[in-house]
Amino acid sequence: MTDRIRITRTRGVLEITLARPDALNALENSMIAAICDALDQAASDSAVRAVLVRGEGKAFCAGDDLVDMGTAEHPEPDDLHARYAGGYPRIVTKILELDKPVVCAVQRYALGAGFEIALASDLIVADEGARFGLPFVLRGIAAGTTMLVRRTSWHVAMGVLATGGMMDAATADRLGLLARRVPADEVQDVAAELAGSLAGSATRAIGLMKSAMRSGETLSVGEAFDLQVEATAASAQTDDFAEGKRAFAEKRDPQFEGR
Repeated sequence: MTDRIRITRTRGVLEITLARPDALNALENSMIAAICDALDQAASDSAVRAVLVRGEGKAFCAGDDLVDMGTAEHPEPDDLHARYAGGYPRIVTKILELDKPVVCAVQRYALGAGFEIALASDLIVADEGARFGLPFVLRGIAAGTTMLVRRTSWHVAMGVLATGGMMDAATADRLGLLARRVPADEVQDVAAELAGSLAGSATRAIGLMKSAMRSGETLSVGEAFDLQVEATAASAQTDDFAEGKRAFAEKRDPQFEGR
């Protein structure tokens, strides 16, 4: 475990805080392992209804720490494929596969691995002055080829990847990447409020929708609708569905439990 990651639980929300503000929360191997462990906890713990990923200090995450990685304190495997597969792509994959809503709070910078983590999340709350980028090409390395192109388009992704440049929050918002764009001093509170609201909602239905959307990305429309129907049928057997029907009939707000 590392003290560079802080894990807290509040009213059904598991909060993962990158706690390395002196390095703009750049990731090294022990941090990546701790984040993956926390996401595994979120997946297996029924009391966790939503996840909030945030960074301490001036920035969300400046990407991988290319200086700290590969040192005696934070060694890496000699096999290059194992080295890169075991890096931030593990975090991205776990967020994508987590059938619970994930909110990401972005202040100032989300670069490289930080941007990838944000893109994998279900909802991004960003400050009005935030900057997003995938500057891998500036280090002579090929990465960042999966998430941005799926969330936007080929030309948007190539414009960011080929130049190593950054997009501002207004552009990210225009591209539909942001759930909320707020003043910098409101990011953490708005993100926490959103995660808390989701934690109190029909999270089992959200998980089923997330799974169907994820699996349907590469399918035909007909096949994707088949997955949707399966998700709908599964949700119709949940306690939350029964509560939703009762609440509607009784003209009150539902009290969901994520079951």
